[in-house]
Amino acid sequence: MRSINNEIYETLGAHWWDEDAPFELSSLRYCVNPVRYAYIQRMLQELPGARGTVLDVGCGGGFLSESFADDGFAVTAVDPSPASIEAAAAHAASRGLAIDYRVGRGEALPFPDGAFDIVACCDVLEHVDDVDRMVRETARVLKPGGVYFYDTINRTPASKLVMIKIWQDWGLIGERGFNLHVWEKFITPDELVETMRRNGLAAGPMKGFGSAKNPLASLWTMRRIRCGKIRATGIAAALPFQETDDLEMSYMGYALRTTSGSGRRDGRAGNG
Repeated sequence: MRSINNEIYETLGAHWWDEDAPFELSSLRYCVNPVRYAYIQRMLQELPGARGTVLDVGCGGGFLSESFADDGFAVTAVDPSPASIEAAAAHAASRGLAIDYRVGRGEALPFPDGAFDIVACCDVLEHVDDVDRMVRETARVLKPGGVYFYDTINRTPASKLVMIKIWQDWGLIGERGFNLHVWEKFITPDELVETMRRNGLAAGPMKGFGSAKNPLASLWTMRRIRCGKIRATGIAAALPFQETDDLEMSYMGYALRTTSGSGRRDGRAGNG
């Protein structure tokens, strides 16, 4: 199995908010984050008491963190990339947002049990070596009854073709050799539900998300973006994303913390 290149975020980290940011970053800002946060907002309206403190795990440049902060949440955010944290903190400061950014890893969080009302672990799980450890640790800092939001990539032939072959290996969309993703690290919905169950989380319904265009049109548009023919805010109009019922490529969802203690080391959920 090839190695995932998470160090690339140190190379790209200063450019999260640039108007000429690489497609790997700009697509998250203009295409992915608006759809997933609209989903989160809707779920929060349906889940009573889901207000207060938020931990954004693997926050990158702070797209999701700022969305929460704009809605009045008290946000703490961690990411292993110092360059990303620096860019995120600078941008939040420029907007007057008091987000507590810290360099850190989701597998070893410097917070007590039950410290947060909401944990967001978005665009993260497919990047880690030990998904069970990540889920256990991020669930640990969630209050009983708290809400756990996530999005990730399904391990299917479709995701292998698009995310690995077209995006990375052939360089038709992304930068060749970046290795931002490894197909074997993608997670099926059933696997994730079971991992959550072992670690004291009860998963709710899932939703897919992706381009609103047909696949060929999407690929052509992504190629034009990658070549610099579509830039900055024009990306959102050129490549609109939407929430769907199709989990074949990417999916998102929520889970509720069901126990007061973290999952046992032997994989059985704790009883609190």
